[in-house]
Amino acid sequence: MSIGLGHPRFVQTDANLIIQIVTMVMILVSFYYMKKGKLKQHGILMGLAVILHVLTFVSVMGPIFNQNFGFFSTETSIPLVQTTWLHAIPGAIALLLAIFLVGKWAIHASVTAPCYKRKRIMDLTLILWLISLVFGIATYVLIYL
Repeated sequence: MSIGLGHPRFVQTDANLIIQIVTMVMILVSFYYMKKGKLKQHGILMGLAVILHVLTFVSVMGPIFNQNFGFFSTETSIPLVQTTWLHAIPGAIALLLAIFLVGKWAIHASVTAPCYKRKRIMDLTLILWLISLVFGIATYVLIYL
């Protein structure tokens, strides 16, 4: 299932991979801000990371997954399909949790106490996002390299 360089989907997914890595760097920098007590910067950077991730999901990952759903749902014994599911499921959960967390923060940005109550959800979201990134990179490698 190799697609050559210059193919529009390759360029699109290549750019998406770079954006996902940049998004993870944004999340890690945001984590640094949180540890330093710079909660406003943490919230803003996380908000930007979530917006960027939503845009790439809507424009790249979602349509590709939807277009190939028949293959992904019937060929589950193929390692590529398994890797894709291990990317998609934690990624979808992380995206929903991230939207929830950033939405809650945006509504009450000046009040930090509720954020501390959601720390476990934030930690879970980060772990799921990391798992999704690792398996997303593995999926990319299996398809395009």
